[in-house]
This record gives sequence, structure tokens and C-alpha cells, in this order.
Amino acid sequence: MPIMWYLMLNDGQHYNELKRSIGSITNTMLTKSLRELEEDGLLKRISKGTVPPSVTYHLTDTGKDLIYTMGDLFEWGKNLMEETQRN
Repeated sequence: MPIMWYLMLNDGQHYNELKRSIGSITNTMLTKSLRELEEDGLLKRISKGTVPPSVTYHLTDTGKDLIYTMGDLFEWGKNLMEETQRN
């Protein structure tokens, strides 16, 4: 989810930008996560075909829909927790 969150905030990030944004993630885990998100159709990898390679990552429409849904779920949980603490 952090990968998708940072792509929602700043679409078209390079690998190293994502790594800096997330912080405590290994190269292996970031690469694996990016591949899985791409396979699941939640993000797309765009290569400009240049030397050196220039690759950016973008959320797909499905990925954007999921992020908005997760945001709604977060708000629901937060409201439920606040209501429970008041009672």
C-alpha cells in the first residue's frame, strides 16, 4: 500500500524516488512489490527506451479506484474507533 499511496501523491515516480519516499524497504522487496502490483493491473511501468534506462511507475485506473476505496475504509475505521472510545 505505501507504494500505491506515494504514486497517488506524485504520479510518475522513478524507482529511486519511490525507495526514498518509502524509506525502510529493501531493493529486493520494492522490486518484487512493483512487479506484483504491475501483474495485478494496479500500476504500470513506462520505459522511455533511452540509454541509460528511464522508467517511471504510474497507478492504473484500477489502482486509483483501490486507493480511494482504501481511503474510505480508513475513514470508516477511524470514525468507528472514535465512537467506541466515546462510549
